[in-house]
Formats: sequence, C-alpha cells, structure tokens
Amino acid sequence: MLITGAVVGLGIKVVGALLISALLIIPAASARRIASGPEQMAISAIIIGAISVLGGLILSLMVNAPAGPAIISIATALFLASLVGNNRIIRR
Repeated sequence: MLITGAVVGLGIKVVGALLISALLIIPAASARRIASGPEQMAISAIIIGAISVLGGLILSLMVNAPAGPAIISIATALFLASLVGNNRIIRR
C-alpha cells in the first residue's frame, strides 16, 4: 500500500492527475469484465495498462498528438471492447 501511494504521488507530479486516475481505473474496469477471479483480474489489468501506454505512445507519435490523451483514448477503446462481449473470456 505504501508503494502504491508513493507511485501515485510521484506520478501525479510527473504526468498529471487525470492520466494517473485513468491508468488506475480503466484497466481494472476492463479486466473485471474479462477475468473470472482476482488473480486473473490483476494480471489482465497489468496487460491492459501496458497495452494502453504502448499503444498510446505509438498513436501519439503517428498523429503528432499529446501522449496523455492518446493513452487515455487507447485505454477507453480497450474498455469499450471489453463491454462488447458479455461472457468471461478467461475461464478456470
């Protein structure tokens, strides 16, 4: 918990409150829709967050846009994609 607080505190100073909030909430909400347990949800959220950051950075380079909104756009697209399927993808 202490490490999470430190990362969030430093992250807010570096990239801003909106991006940190989005990277905490959107991947977890997306992962909740596709995972069947807490362990799978945590792993899925990490993967979705990493894809969001890498995809957002690539998108920002391709269209010459700011990185923050591009990352949030990719994360939102992944969340909307997780809403499309109603069934859990990852099963035990």
